[in-house]
Amino acid sequence: MALSGTIKDFGLGDIFQLIGIQRKTGVLTLEEDGDAVTVKFLEGQVVGADTRSASVEDLLGAVLVRTGRITAGQLNEALGIQKKTLQRLGFILVKNDFINEEELVEALRVQSLQIVYRLFRWRSGKYSFIGSDDLDYDQKHFTPISAETILMEGARMIDEWPIIERRIRSDDMVVRLSELGEQLDLLAGPAATADEEFDFIFDKQAEEEASEPEEKEDCGIEVSEDERQILRLVDGSRTVLEINDHANMGEFDTYRLLADLMNRKLIEEVKRPNAATVARTPRRLPEKVFHLVLGLTMTLFVAAALSTLPNNSWTPWQVALEDPSTDTLHRLASRQRLERIETALEIFYLDKG
Repeated sequence: MALSGTIKDFGLGDIFQLIGIQRKTGVLTLEEDGDAVTVKFLEGQVVGADTRSASVEDLLGAVLVRTGRITAGQLNEALGIQKKTLQRLGFILVKNDFINEEELVEALRVQSLQIVYRLFRWRSGKYSFIGSDDLDYDQKHFTPISAETILMEGARMIDEWPIIERRIRSDDMVVRLSELGEQLDLLAGPAATADEEFDFIFDKQAEEEASEPEEKEDCGIEVSEDERQILRLVDGSRTVLEINDHANMGEFDTYRLLADLMNRKLIEEVKRPNAATVARTPRRLPEKVFHLVLGLTMTLFVAAALSTLPNNSWTPWQVALEDPSTDTLHRLASRQRLERIETALEIFYLDKG
């Protein structure tokens, strides 16, 4: 079966539904603005997804390194073996005990679903489906996902993504616990994994050593275990993309939980200075340098004034000698007041700019 057209004319949901109902096997390719995604179907079920820029295995390796599950050295070693043997990256990682099979199965599922679910945010593009009985996918580590499951989640995402994006505007957005969120006892409730508990406790250790930890009171806020897991990952330095990588829940669920937590005032965005604004801000002299320049300026001003005293007709003695009348003395007093005002204005200008 060959199927092709535009997403605008035949929506993504309709495409998945048709392939699922007819239990087709083959590859669906979708393209939009230079981006391309391929989704593999086996009897109407999804068994893999890749992007033009990176395969799911490439994404898998990058995420495993970012989340600390493997080191960059281990990934490079596995990629070197893959180049020589042409074996799947996941198989190599498990064989060398870098990760276990359960971690690989879950990571492949999450990464593939993340690629597929992003398609539901496309509003335009082309698609084509080519049937094939010779389908290459990781049968050992990838559990087929029904098209119906993806359709139900996809329909929910279409409705909720615009709402989520009002709060989570970009992947590099950084969030932290709010004052209200700080009141939560994040170690309470159902236990997290050992790694999550260790990471959370280690991240807080410096703060606890600096001051005696206050006893957290029950603030009456209820959070689900998924929300609690996200809150443990919020440290004021991680981006929402990094939180998504560590949470291993899938992009949509992670971002939805983050948006909900922001709406409940439990977390808040970390405001970072705008580079353009910083560049436009005038630089001020350091305080010591400013006072030094001011002192030198005043010294030079006084020296110049003193050097003109003998011949300056505005000096008191010159005026008095020329005309010792009462009117002259009044004018002299007025001139002296003007001089004091001028001097004060100059000092104010030099000090305040």
